[in-house]
Amino acid sequence: MNSPAAEPSSAEPSLVPLSPAQEAMWLEQLLHPESVNGGFFAVLLRGPVTAEEVRTACAAVCAGHPQLRSLVVADGPAVRMAVHPVEAVLRFARVPLAAGPGQERAAARRWYRAERTGPWDLTGAAPIAFWLLEHGPGRCTLVVGVHHIAFDGRSKFVFARQFLAALRRLREGAAPAPDGPHPLPVHPPVDAELAQVLEYWLNADLPGLPGLSLPRDDLRTAQGAAPVHPTARFDLPAETGARLRALTRESGASLFTGLLAGVAARLHEYGNERFVLGIPVDTSLPGTREHIGLQVNVVPCLVEVPPAVTFRQLITVCRDALEVVRRFRRVPFSWVLRELRQRYGVDVTQGAFDRIGVSYPAVTTDLGDVPGVETEWDFFAPNSTRSFELILQLRREGEAVYGRLDFSTAVLSPAAADSLVAGYTRLLTEATARPDLPLTALMESHLTAPAAGDQACGAVGGPVEDFRPTREMAALSRTDGALRLELRDPVLGPLGSCAWHADDPLGLWLTHPAPGLRFRVTTTEGRALPRGVPGVLGHSGDPRPGRFRAWIDDRDRVRLLGTVERTYDWVGRRVESFEAVSALAALPGVRHVALDLGRPTPSGGPPRPRVDLTLAPGAPTDPRAWRRLLRRSWPAGWPAPTEIVLHGPDPAGDMA
Repeated sequence: MNSPAAEPSSAEPSLVPLSPAQEAMWLEQLLHPESVNGGFFAVLLRGPVTAEEVRTACAAVCAGHPQLRSLVVADGPAVRMAVHPVEAVLRFARVPLAAGPGQERAAARRWYRAERTGPWDLTGAAPIAFWLLEHGPGRCTLVVGVHHIAFDGRSKFVFARQFLAALRRLREGAAPAPDGPHPLPVHPPVDAELAQVLEYWLNADLPGLPGLSLPRDDLRTAQGAAPVHPTARFDLPAETGARLRALTRESGASLFTGLLAGVAARLHEYGNERFVLGIPVDTSLPGTREHIGLQVNVVPCLVEVPPAVTFRQLITVCRDALEVVRRFRRVPFSWVLRELRQRYGVDVTQGAFDRIGVSYPAVTTDLGDVPGVETEWDFFAPNSTRSFELILQLRREGEAVYGRLDFSTAVLSPAAADSLVAGYTRLLTEATARPDLPLTALMESHLTAPAAGDQACGAVGGPVEDFRPTREMAALSRTDGALRLELRDPVLGPLGSCAWHADDPLGLWLTHPAPGLRFRVTTTEGRALPRGVPGVLGHSGDPRPGRFRAWIDDRDRVRLLGTVERTYDWVGRRVESFEAVSALAALPGVRHVALDLGRPTPSGGPPRPRVDLTLAPGAPTDPRAWRRLLRRSWPAGWPAPTEIVLHGPDPAGDMA
């Protein structure tokens, strides 16, 4: 068996600097080692191909691309990649995995997600690994696991072409000479672009970005689910795709611009008017497009939806927003955040920029073939790791447009994610059919005002002995182990009674509405919102929204989130003190919670929350124990409490 020429094992590995995008990814992994920025794809091989042939073809591709055989060398602040000989770092394993004909793809996906997710130590393992899953005689699947620090979406198709070419040469009896070696791409300085990006975002009022409104669900439905979960593939109807292509041509925009306008319209349907989408952008050049590596940068795209906008107008809005993305495509946004903090004192986190991504890589279908071997590629395998809380994966092959949503189960339940993508295709269909109708009219045509039922949440008990109502609440009582409050809204009047349950720390359910009230949830302007989307509580027949925020679930139950005055936005996260109080009050041994969330500093720095806990007799008084408990219960994405004060039988004093 012929193999690619091995490089001398005694030679010292060459050291190359990381590109700006690679440096940003490396730093992100240092901050969040549990989150692997990687993925996988696979090819099913049917025919008389041997494991050694597959391994040799994989080695030939790696020989031509230095980054695939590199390890990260971190020596203090200097971080570089050491390029090694292929055989010194190649990872290839054979795995028996029985699967019947037609079941191989599903079996390979399940195997990878179950066996191969987790931390990826780039200092000891190359950013690519191979597993040959052997299903039976004449059937095997090559699974390729990759870390994105050296492998972007475009690289999948480069690998596929070169792997098949190497395998074809092997079966013809020739040596699979590597394609290359390809030189590492040159990364010109980005100082000029960085200055422009800083000016753009300084004028965009980053700390004032409103919190993103998404469908909410009972989080107990998501417990035990995988951290990253994909929806089923959805296909855009052919007639919708044809209308969208015609609309974008008329607007001088790309098809992706139209698809992005659909995303913006769907988020606007949830009450969002100003938000950021993360767009992976190809930064390769004509001379580097056949090089496997990281030549993609994720660029934040700020979208502002004007009032009474039509879908045709929204395409133009998104076209202009994507032009900004194109101008800033080479600048890692982590650099922007660093410079904003160090140079201007604007201290923001990734919270506003890692929520929603929209991926639209070019799909290549002409990959070549291997005589006597059938190949079936799976480039649309579900992600096993998270780079965004939600990422809409969109693809186009010929005239067909399809996609799926990869979502964090800490943000959406599977039912809410399915609803989001179903509404996306529905809204694109309606909007392309009537592109000059205001979006609000399209939305109101299918939204119904949900009515509040009178179902109680069930009898529960709990450790909370005292829950002090705010001034907006009255008549605290205890019934069947639940704390009940009679609520009155200054606009809507008496709302009815609600219950806070110790096993449901997310908030208050309105369980017995006032006679004759049928509630709905709206934007602050009074536009109705779908079920599961937080907004301002109102009721049918009264256009005035009240001061309480709430959402309504699929069983028409109203969950209160507190008053509008106790809510503020910080770097794209909506901070609700009522929610935090409820979560902390559910901790064992807590009698009462007082919470002061503070306010962002004038320079945009994070607020400094203070928590006061009144403890029940027998509760632990070790400050370290309460730090750990609060860390687990503190809502994700909020600024961490800077001061914790314990009160109780044995006061522990301040905990800075």
